[in-house]
Amino acid sequence: MPFSERRKVTHVTDYDYQQPAECSQQICILQPQEGEGMEAGPLRKGQRLISHTLKIRPNPSTVQSNTDSFGNVVHHFEMNYPHDHLEVHSESEVEVSSFLHTGPIDDLISPSWNELVDQLRYQAGQAISNDYQFRFESKHVPLLDSLRDYGSLDFWPGRQVVHAGQALMQRIFREFSYQSGSTTIHTTVEEVMQSREGVCQDFAHVMLGVLRSLGLSARYVSGYMLTEPPPGQPKLLGADASHAWVSLWCGADVGWVDFDPTNNQLPDTRYVTVAVGRDYADVPPMRGVVHGGGEHTLKVAVTVF
Repeated sequence: MPFSERRKVTHVTDYDYQQPAECSQQICILQPQEGEGMEAGPLRKGQRLISHTLKIRPNPSTVQSNTDSFGNVVHHFEMNYPHDHLEVHSESEVEVSSFLHTGPIDDLISPSWNELVDQLRYQAGQAISNDYQFRFESKHVPLLDSLRDYGSLDFWPGRQVVHAGQALMQRIFREFSYQSGSTTIHTTVEEVMQSREGVCQDFAHVMLGVLRSLGLSARYVSGYMLTEPPPGQPKLLGADASHAWVSLWCGADVGWVDFDPTNNQLPDTRYVTVAVGRDYADVPPMRGVVHGGGEHTLKVAVTVF
């Protein structure tokens, strides 16, 4: 039977500037998604936001929030006075529910990926759905023949899209090595394909590039995953991190299905979704402009319970 669990997340971002910054403008995407797009599907967890608080120190001059075109809550704030320190403390509590499908994935019937590609092709007079926008190239996700060829080993004609997506996730997990610090936000998908190493954001971009190069609709998901300490060891506060995975459109009957190529699993109740977009550039936890301040040090601490 489907079940639910509660998750609490704290995410603290701490900037120390070498000298006082005259002013700064920041945006942050830290509030977990909720609403119509977050109901549980056959192979997708559901999520309900219980509470979220955002504390900013020192006190900002202005704070505003809006919902972007992807359904993400974006907070904007300004510091219009000199400051040598900035701390953003986000606390969230969510209820995460399990998949509606409780049997083996192989028992779930989904359309062939070829059929979905045909459905996603634009035809004159046809209404364009929100799912259509995630087919195209984006800042960090190119459309390449080499990516399409890589995916063809798992996406043969007539194969069900869920089974093919799972096979691609498994192959990326086998063939790529997780190496913290081996890449930056500027590392390209082509470089990751060549080195066969990276972090979660890189593996998500690679999988997105393959799926979109095949003509499918897939989106980038940012959030958190509950991690467990080694047996007999206490959980260390602040030792978790933001995470990234992929969501693939599998047709109207199945809906969106999430795949985590970093951990070779379908995200379940251990995962908390914060935001979705075309790639990382749409959903950074924080981004901004600082006037002055010189060099700075950055500390980020994340805890998931």
